[in-house]
Amino acid sequence: MAEIDNYINKLKDASSWFDYYKQQKLIADILFEHIFSNEEIIKAKECAEEANYITLFVNAHYHWGIAIENGLKGILVKYNSEKFEYKINGNHVALKNISGNAGKTHNLLQLAKETGVFNKKNKVYTLETDYKSLSQVLLHLSDMIKWGARYPIPNNTATVFKLSKDVPHSLVYGFHILDVMQPLFDFIESELE
Repeated sequence: MAEIDNYINKLKDASSWFDYYKQQKLIADILFEHIFSNEEIIKAKECAEEANYITLFVNAHYHWGIAIENGLKGILVKYNSEKFEYKINGNHVALKNISGNAGKTHNLLQLAKETGVFNKKNKVYTLETDYKSLSQVLLHLSDMIKWGARYPIPNNTATVFKLSKDVPHSLVYGFHILDVMQPLFDFIESELE
């Protein structure tokens, strides 16, 4: 029973989720920095190996997505630990969800809404266009953590996420994605204390 209690205590400890957020963000940041400092990678881009170059980006995106998911779920845990649902079956515990339906999802846009990122009172962003860009980035990152960065082909042709025509392609495959995500990272990190 002590093992089950330890599992449940860790599950309900927001710092566990926030620690994983920090580690995954660090991995993504290192990957992203490495893309622009590695001569072999730069040469691959110049030699029109565009697909391989983009694969490196989406792997950084995967880790940012996992970081954001853990950070947002850490916020849910911090304020709603009583809403956990789990099932104990003998010596095993199976997590059903965190903080109601929001905790069952890998949809980062839904998680961001649940944690108040889109609540204007929190002032995470100032312009409506920033919220629209964030929505697109979160949908893109959701796709990366569910399937897109993990496998060379989509799950099926209908599930491929496509950026809105309002959002420039360079937003995701360039430095602009960091500009869009930074206020979200700041919001999550304000909850770490």
